[in-house]
Amino acid sequence: MTQPSDYFLGQSSAEHARLQFQALELEQRSRQHLERAGIQPGWRVIDVGCGPQGVLHVLADQVGPTGTVVGLERDPRLVALARVFVSERGFTNVEVIQGDARAPGLPRASFDLVHERLVLVNVPEPQQILAEMVALARPGGLVVAMEVDDVSWLCYPAHPAWTRIMEAIQTVSLRDGQDCFIGRRLVALMRAAGLVEVQQEVGVDEWPVGHPRRMQPIQFMENIRERAVAHRFFSDVELMDLLAGLRKHLEDPETVQLSPVRFRAWGRKPA
Repeated sequence: MTQPSDYFLGQSSAEHARLQFQALELEQRSRQHLERAGIQPGWRVIDVGCGPQGVLHVLADQVGPTGTVVGLERDPRLVALARVFVSERGFTNVEVIQGDARAPGLPRASFDLVHERLVLVNVPEPQQILAEMVALARPGGLVVAMEVDDVSWLCYPAHPAWTRIMEAIQTVSLRDGQDCFIGRRLVALMRAAGLVEVQQEVGVDEWPVGHPRRMQPIQFMENIRERAVAHRFFSDVELMDLLAGLRKHLEDPETVQLSPVRFRAWGRKPA
């Protein structure tokens, strides 16, 4: 996801690379999610906040050559990356456009399916984006979303550095208007936006040593370092010590780390 002025994790090259990896890692689950929701060949679909690739390739495969895919992205750097991705894949039914998810400037009621993944968790007032997504869907069309909830993100044995860093990440997120526990609210938000027949699935992973997400708490803290220090959670020197201690703890194969809860939901706009 990507709103340059809002996006919680920033716009560094490292964060762009993480988003690209994330798209690969979540590809199979996104395929299954969209199939469960009922995507059909020939549909016109949109990926809101597609970032450097999002699910553009998944959607292109599933709607086929008779369907069309739009990727909506606000950050011009990520728009450029997504267009390169589409060109390299040779997709002729995919268009990436620059636009704000809160005011996309696209025809209302013009998409059979509107999709977002990990957008709402990263922006203030996510209900505004969800309302726009519903407006973009045709009557009877689908709105599909995947979000996370930090409630299950833990390590065992507990470690003071983990506790301090996770508290800082979650507190800075909430102070800046983002809700890192939004997953549990996803179905309620979708129903409040007017969707019916809303369904969801949930899941949690273990991230063992060697898993690409094992060090994600450290990556996230590096992304928000300036804000965490400005909020006086710790000094730069103290943070360096905490990150070193957490890295050592997570490098221990005896340390168990669970992921945030994944909430995958879909609903239909009333006909």
